[in-house]
Amino acid sequence: MRQREAGSGGIKDAFSLQAEIAGGDSSVEQQTLMIVDDSELNRMMLMDILGDQYHYIEATDGRQAIRLLEKDLTVDLMLLDIHMPEMDGFQVLEQMDRFRWIKEVPVIMISAEERKEATERAYMLGVTDFIRRPFDAFIVRHRVENTLRLYANQKRLMNLVSAQIYEKEESNDLMIEILSRVVEFRNHESGEHVRNVRTITELLLHKLVQKTDIYPLSEENITMIKTAAALHDIGKITTPEEILNKPGKLTAEEFEIMKDHAAAGARILEDMPYGQDKPLFRYALEICHWHHERWDGHGYPDGLWGEQIPISAQVVSLADVYDALTNERCYKKAIEQDTAIKMILNGECGAFNPLLLECLTEIAPQLRTTARRPAEAYPYWSEASRLSDEVLSQADMPKNERMQRLLESMQERIDFFASCNGGIEFEYDAISGLVDITDWDKPPQYRRSVKNVSHLEEFQLMGRKDIGRLQEAMEKTTKENPEFTMSMFLPCGEEKHWCDLRVRTLWSERRPDHYVGAVGQLTDPQLSAKQPLMVTDTNAGAAAEGASRIAEEIRRLKTIFDAIRLVDPISHSVLELDKQGRLHPTGGSCAAFWGNCGIGCANCISNRAFAQKTTLNKLEFTDTDVYFVISKYLSLNGVPCVLEMFSKLKDGRWIDADGSRLLLDCGRGENMELFMDPLTKAYSRQYFETHRSDLEGMGCVAIVDVDNFKQVNDTFGHQAGDAALKGVAATIHACIRNTDILIRYNDDEFLLLFSQMNKQVLERKKTEIQDAVKHIALPEYPELHLSVSFGGVSGVHPLGEAVRQADCLMYEDKEKHRARAGAGALRS
Repeated sequence: MRQREAGSGGIKDAFSLQAEIAGGDSSVEQQTLMIVDDSELNRMMLMDILGDQYHYIEATDGRQAIRLLEKDLTVDLMLLDIHMPEMDGFQVLEQMDRFRWIKEVPVIMISAEERKEATERAYMLGVTDFIRRPFDAFIVRHRVENTLRLYANQKRLMNLVSAQIYEKEESNDLMIEILSRVVEFRNHESGEHVRNVRTITELLLHKLVQKTDIYPLSEENITMIKTAAALHDIGKITTPEEILNKPGKLTAEEFEIMKDHAAAGARILEDMPYGQDKPLFRYALEICHWHHERWDGHGYPDGLWGEQIPISAQVVSLADVYDALTNERCYKKAIEQDTAIKMILNGECGAFNPLLLECLTEIAPQLRTTARRPAEAYPYWSEASRLSDEVLSQADMPKNERMQRLLESMQERIDFFASCNGGIEFEYDAISGLVDITDWDKPPQYRRSVKNVSHLEEFQLMGRKDIGRLQEAMEKTTKENPEFTMSMFLPCGEEKHWCDLRVRTLWSERRPDHYVGAVGQLTDPQLSAKQPLMVTDTNAGAAAEGASRIAEEIRRLKTIFDAIRLVDPISHSVLELDKQGRLHPTGGSCAAFWGNCGIGCANCISNRAFAQKTTLNKLEFTDTDVYFVISKYLSLNGVPCVLEMFSKLKDGRWIDADGSRLLLDCGRGENMELFMDPLTKAYSRQYFETHRSDLEGMGCVAIVDVDNFKQVNDTFGHQAGDAALKGVAATIHACIRNTDILIRYNDDEFLLLFSQMNKQVLERKKTEIQDAVKHIALPEYPELHLSVSFGGVSGVHPLGEAVRQADCLMYEDKEKHRARAGAGALRS
C-alpha cells in the first residue's frame, strides 16, 4: 500500500518514518517526496511511476506547499508544477529562496512548458532539474533517484564534517570553558560572556569577508581570531575584585586601574616562554592589548585610530560592547537588542569601523537566534552546513573538504622543501606578515629565525629594490602557476654573488584570488660550484679519480634531466670527458640542439654562466618544444666549461626567471609532430581543436588571411600557392614571440594566439605583419606579390567568441583593401 499523506496532515520526519511494508523490516527509513500540482491525475501518475519506496505528501497549489514547509522542512525532494492557482511554481521558488529553503529542499520542476525562457528562469531560481510532460517513466525515476542520492550525500558529508570539526575544536572549547569559569569566579559577570563574544566575533568576521576584500581572512584565520577572542579580558585577573564587581559607577582613579587590564593582558601573553611566533598568539596579543581602542582614537591604552587598530581587535571590541549592553551586569540591567544596536550606531558606546557597523546591522537577525540558543548547540551545525555546501559545489567532493585542504597545503610545503637542498629556506604567512627562516649553513642553535616583513631593516641581504621585484613576481603568480625563480645579486661574505631564489606561493580554496603565503629557497650557486664538480689536481691518479666521480655524477643527472652535456660556449662546441679527466671536442656544435644554423645563440645562458663563473637558468625554445635549461660553470682539470642540463616542459602555464607568465603550447606527452602542419610548420587545426580548453586563457586572438589566394593558385599554379603560404607563415613566425601560437586554421587562413597583448600593441603588431608580408620575395615567382588581411581582438572570452569577432574584423579589413587597391595585392 503506497504511503500517502494529505497536505493538511503535516509532514513526517523522513529520518524517523518507518516503512510500512508487510513482512518487511520496520526499521527501514523512507524518503519523503512532496508533489505540488493542482492536477490530481498528474500527482497519481508520478506516484505510480515512482512506486511504493517513498513517502508522499501532496499539495494542490503553491500556497499550500509553502504552509507545509513552514510547519516542517524535513522533505527530501519536491516535485513542483509551474502553472497553478493561488501561487504558481515560480512564486514558490521565490519564497523558498527568500527563506533559504532552496538549499535544504531540492526541487525538480514538472511542467509541459516548452518555452526556453521558462526553463532558464526555473534554473536561475535554484531548481535541481526540469522534467517535461508527458512523463517518461525511466527519466522520472532516474532523475529523482539521482537528486535524492546527491542530497543524501550532502547530509552524510555534513555529519562527517561536523564530527571532524567537533574533534578538532573540542580542546579549544574546553579551554574557553575554563576561561569562562575563571572570569565568572573573579568577575560577577555571566560565564556566558566569553562564549558570546566568541560567537559574535565569528558572525561579524564571516559577514565582513562577504562584504569586502580589504581584509583577506581565510577560514583558518577566522577560527584563530574567534578562539583568541576568549582571551580578550584575561588581564582582569590583575584587577582588584572590589573594582571589578563594584555595583555603582567607578571613580576616575578606579577607572584608570580598570583600564590597565588591556595592557596587563598583553604583558601576561608576552611573558609566555614559547609560542610567540604562532599566528594564534599574535591574534590573542592584538585582541588583549587593543580591544578597547576606538575608531576615532579616543580609546585606550594607546589611543590608536582607524586602521592602526588590527582588524581582530576591532571586531572583538564591537562584539564585547554589544554583549555587555544586552546582558545584565552588577552595575546595570540588560538592554533590549534593537536598543543596544541603535546606541552603538549612534556613537553612544564609542566610535567603530563603519564597515563593521554595517555588518552588525546585517547579522542582527542571527544575533537574536544566537541569544536564545543553548551553549551546546553551536557552532558545529552552521559550520558543517557551510563546509558541506563547499564540498558539493565541486565535482571531486572528498578532496575539497576542509581537513583535506589543510593536508594538501601541508603536503605542498613538504614537497617543496623536500626538493630543496641546503641554502636558506623560508615560509611566509601573508596574513600575519611573518617569515619563518631556516639557514642550513648556520649552527643548529642559530639556524632558525622569525622576521616581520613590515620591518625591512631585518632583511639585511635584500635591498628595497630586490624586495620590490620579489613582491611583483609573487603578485603575478596564480593558483595554477604558483612557482617562479629569479636571480638576485646579494652580499655573500665580503663579495657579492648572483644567488638563485625559488618561490612557491600557497593558495586558499575559500579565496582563490589571494595567496595566503609562500615557501622559498635562496641558494648561492657559486658556493656549490666551487667543489664538488671541480677537478684541478695535476696528479694523474687524482685526476682520473675525479673524472670518474664526475662521470658518475653525470650518469646520475641523466636519470633526472632529459639531456645532459658539457659545452665550451666560447667555441660553441660540445665536449666529452675521457678516463684521464681530459676534455675533448666531439665535433658537434652546441647550437645545433636548438636548430640554429649559425655558430651560436643570441643571449646564450651558458655564455653568461661561463663569464660569471656561476649557475644560471632560463626557458629555451625549439620549433616544437620548450626546455628549462640549467647552465653550471665547472673547471675540469684546469679547463673551464659549462654543464648544461635540459628538462622538457609539458603543457600548461609556467613562469620564467623574471617572474612573467608564459603560456607554453607543448602537448601532454603526445607526439607534437602530429599536430604540426607539414607545409607551413605552424600548428594544425587539429592541434587547436584538441587543446582548445587549454587555450581558453589566451588574452588576444587574431585571424590572418592571405589576400586573393585563389587567384595566386589559378595564375601561378598550386606550387606557387604552397610557396606563398610557407613564406607568409615564416614571416608571421618572425614577427611574433616564442610564447605566441600560430595555427593554420583553414587553407589560406591563420589563427594567431597571444598570451598577453593590449589593443594598442595588437594594432602595431598588425601593421608589422602586414608590412613584412608585403616585402616577401619568392625567387621562383618574382612577379608574385603578397598581402594579408588582419583582424584581432583583445580581452574577449570565451575563445570561440574571440575567434568569431576576429574573423569579422578580418573581413572588414579585406573590404578596405579591395576598396583601396581595386584588383587586390596581386600584380603580374
